[in-house]
Order: sequence, then C-alpha cells, then structure tokens
Amino acid sequence: MLWCAGNAMAAEAGRTGPAVPSLDDLLRLPAYASMQLSPNGKYIAALVPFDDRTVIALLRTADLSVERMIDPGHEAYMESIIWASDRRIYSHASFRWGERSQPYALGSLIAVDVDGRNKKLFYGDVIDPLVDDPDYVLIRTCKKELIRGCMTQVERMRNDGLRSERVLDGPIVNAAFGTDHRGEVRFSWASDDDDIQKVFLRKDGQWTLINDEAVSGVEVSPLGMSADGRAAYLLSERREGTDVVERMDVASGSRTVVAENTTLDPESVVWSFDGREPIGVRYGLEATAITFFDDAHPHAALMRDLEASFPGEQLRVVSRSRNGERAIAWVGSDRDPGRFYLLDTGSGDLRLLTPSRPWLRAESLARSRSFTIAARDGVPLQGYLTLPAKVSAPPLVVLVHGGPFWTRDEWGYDMETQILAAHGYAVLRVNFRGSSGHGRAFVESGYRRWGREMQDDVTDATRWAIREGGVSPERVCIWGSSYGGYAALMGTVREPDLYRCAVGVAGPYDLPTLFKWGDVQRSRHGEAWLKQSVGTDMAELSERSPTRHAGRIRSELLLVQGGRDYRVSPEHAKAMRRALESAGKKYQGYFPSQETHSFYNEGNRKEYYSRVLSFLGEHLGPTTTVPTPSGK
Repeated sequence: MLWCAGNAMAAEAGRTGPAVPSLDDLLRLPAYASMQLSPNGKYIAALVPFDDRTVIALLRTADLSVERMIDPGHEAYMESIIWASDRRIYSHASFRWGERSQPYALGSLIAVDVDGRNKKLFYGDVIDPLVDDPDYVLIRTCKKELIRGCMTQVERMRNDGLRSERVLDGPIVNAAFGTDHRGEVRFSWASDDDDIQKVFLRKDGQWTLINDEAVSGVEVSPLGMSADGRAAYLLSERREGTDVVERMDVASGSRTVVAENTTLDPESVVWSFDGREPIGVRYGLEATAITFFDDAHPHAALMRDLEASFPGEQLRVVSRSRNGERAIAWVGSDRDPGRFYLLDTGSGDLRLLTPSRPWLRAESLARSRSFTIAARDGVPLQGYLTLPAKVSAPPLVVLVHGGPFWTRDEWGYDMETQILAAHGYAVLRVNFRGSSGHGRAFVESGYRRWGREMQDDVTDATRWAIREGGVSPERVCIWGSSYGGYAALMGTVREPDLYRCAVGVAGPYDLPTLFKWGDVQRSRHGEAWLKQSVGTDMAELSERSPTRHAGRIRSELLLVQGGRDYRVSPEHAKAMRRALESAGKKYQGYFPSQETHSFYNEGNRKEYYSRVLSFLGEHLGPTTTVPTPSGK
C-alpha cells in the first residue's frame, strides 16, 4: 500500500492560495538538485547548489537531519554523487578558472569520506562503484594519448586512490565501458572521427564485435545485463522507424525485440529496485507508461503500484540501497520541478522527503499540453503548447530549442516556459525535423536542411497555434539559443509578417563561419559533423544565413552573446550586427564579456531574463486578464 503519496497531496491542497511566481522565484537554484542513498540506506547524500559552489549535504535518512556538509571550496562544483561504499563518496567536479563564468569539468573526480576527511582529486571516470566491494571501484583511465584520442583501460582502484591495478584494455580508441551487476566488464563502445560507432561484448575473455555502424547503418547502445548474466539488453536504432529494445542471448547472439512503439523512441530505462538489471522502458509524450521486458518480473507489480500513486506525473527511481529494501523516487510534472520520496520496497510505504524547490507551488504554474500536427509536406510534428492562466488571447512566444540534432523539447518542468507563462505569454515548443525521440530517420531528415524544412516546421507549428491555440494572431515573438537563435532570426527573414519580434541568443547567424570559428570545427570529428549536418556548399550556406538577408528583417530584434563563447563564436554576432547596421536596421543587444555559450553568473542570468521580459513587454504589449466569475 502506497499511503503517503495521498497525504502529501492533501497537505499541498491545504496550503495558502497560489501566487504567480516572481522571476527571482523561478531563477532561484534548487534547494536540492539530486539525492542518492548510501549502500546501507542509513544516509542520503544531496547536491546543494550555490552560485559560487555546489556542496554535498549528508543527511540522516531517519529524520533528514544534516550530519555534515562536504564543501569543495570557492568556485568548485560537485556535479554528481557516487557512493563507493558506506563511508566514501565520489563526485565529478568542475571548477571556474580565469575570467570565464562557466565552470569546466576537465575530467576531474573528487573522492572524500563522509566525515569530510581523506579528500583526493584525480582524473578518470567511475565505471562501477562496486557497492558489494567497499574497498574498490572500477574506473576508466587514459592509457596512452594518440592523435585520434586515448587508448583507454579499466582499472580496479582502491577507494583511497592510492593504489590501482589494470583490469583490461579497450578494444578501440576512446572506448567507454559497461559492467554487469557483479562488476564484470561486459561492454565497450566508441565512435570514430566520422561518427561511426562500434560496440563490443566481452565473452570468454575476448572482445566480440556485436555492432559496426558502417555495416548495420545504425547505432546500438548497451543498457545492461539480465540478473543471471545470460542476456544483454540493447537499445537499437532502426534505419526507418523508431528505436527498439532487444534482448540478446549471450551464448548464441540471437536477438528478440522486447519493447517497441510505432511513433516514439523509449524515453528512459527502468531498473530493478536493487539496481541490478534493466527491466523496462518508458514511453509517452506527457506522463509516461512503462513497457516491461517481462511482465512477470518480481519488481513489476510494485513499480506499477508506485506509478499509480502519482497519476499525470513522471516518476523515476533515482537511487536504491544495496539490498534494494529502500529507494529514493523522484516525482515531477510540467508544473512541478520535482520532489523526493523515500520508498520501503517491502511494505510499499512512501515518505515525502522534500520538494526540490519548496517555494514553488504547482497550482501557480502553467500546464503544458502535447500536440501533434502535420507539416505542410505531411510529416508529423510533435510539440507542446503552454497557456498562461486567466489571460484572454495571450501573446505567443515561440521557443526554439538548440542542438539542433539528437535533442528535443520534452514534457516536464521548463524554467523558461514558466517564466514566460508567469508574465502572461503563451509558449510554443515544437520538435522540428532533426529532433530526437522519433527515430534516427527523423533526425537525419533535418541534415543540411537549415533554413528550409527545419524552419518550415517551426513556421507551420506557429500558424497552427494561431489557428487552434487561442493565442493572439498579431502578437507573436520567436526566441531561441544556439541553433534556436539561428532559427529565431531566420524566422524573421523567411516570415517577415509572422513575428513581431525575435530574441537571438548565441546563434550561428553566418553558416560559413561555422567552418572558420568556434571549437566544433577544430576537431576532425567536429568538422565531419559540420559537413554531414550543415553542408559544404558555401554559396548555399551563405544564402541560408540571416547575415545575408538583414535588409528583409522587419521584426524588432534583441541579440545576446557571451564574449567568451567557444561553441558559437562571437564572430557570428559581430557579423549579424554589421549586416543589420549596414541595412539601417536597429536592434537591442546584451553582450556580457565573461559568459560562454550560456549564463552561469547569477547576476548575468537575472539581467538576461529581465532584458528579455522587458523586450517582450515593449513589443508584444500588455496581456488581458480573464474576468473572474462572480462568486469565485
């Protein structure tokens, strides 16, 4: 019986009435960013972010009292929590250096005892914490530097970092590794400079190639092993259609599909409560449902019962004790950035631990609804429309995601969406061609279609929202970062009468410049990616660049660019500004010198969003509040 979930809902309903959150409320860092149980279940380690550092709070599971804070120091940031034993924690760390606001990881790991002693800093990746062996962890290290990367190896390292021994070498340059529940290395994989993947299975002491993308035409991602070690679970792409999960018999190599959906890729993996094996995947556009690989798995019934306690929300089991008797579940939604629960898997009892942002109330935030439409050429497009409460015919902001490939807009709490909705704007997000979630072919259909079908998809979704979404047809603005910044300005070029204003943040506005400036083109892999996904015809790329069409832009513009952005060089913003000035087109700008490809300084982040809101208010005008019915 999962009794505590309902009590938590009742307590939420009994709070004071909702108030629209302020910008400060929405920008405020979470009280707890993540929570992880110790192997014995007695402690919870939680990431607590501050502007100048991220610390680990060690809490007693029984009452959430703070045992101690593990502080890495000024401008050092703990990014993860890995329990290596009941007494020792590992964390990937990043550090600010020089004049950049962005912290950089540089492959750093911090290891520290729960009492704050024996802190060590070293380089490598934790492959497996070996929770059944309190003295050792498995790590990946670079054995030898090559021009093409690293020959990596697996080491069994003592928890104090003072001694390690080689376990095995990778079969390919830059190899990553995966283990089974006993800590045995079973998988290795990597992609070459041409982004061609190879995957290997460790069998009888030898590496066996199980997928070569050059032959199969698809990538395969190892998920894990069955508890008995006889089967491997693989997330497998298809040349056409969506990704599937296959169970591969280790002895024979035969594969059987155990999870598939005709329109969606798996959204996430579901693990057993002891964390020993993958048992299913989730599908869905909003609150998801689990497809189990085996409906008779002993943990399936409890997982279904657990999800049924939170209808219309997302649930993830994010941590568990060594014996699987305790687990931490995260629950969130489009209107809830998340809250953490402690689950007793024996009794089924749930205890609310804490919301991640306790100052936000779900009833004061806006709902996001999924939609599916047909593009002008019939291709199905999926996205989300968010409408502010109590606003009649609200202005619309089209929010275009970056990437643009192998990423997507998802249902769930989105800070920028809620900032806009809190100020009376409707928000449209669409997964245009190139976005992930609908199979490899859909992603690749966006290759070399910048400013064409990819842009048309955004336009078609915008026109649908105007026709069907109840928004103001004449008050529409487009806003995006990175690729989204390009799409925002290209939207004003292609559709000068559709968008009243546009906000472009760190956009690659001059496509040929991608091959001259920025960090992508500096590597062989990055250059190959640009040729594949952007194109190589420089005359055509120039034609599809906003810098070449500044004179056609009639929308009001706000340009934002970090001065130390090495992903999309400030040269793009400089070229765009020169083109606008040559065309006699005025624009507003915000160019913080110490920021990179995003905003990491608290003051700069607030200034950025304040300027965007001021810009939108200036050009989209005030919102009209819906009258409250009499007696309400």
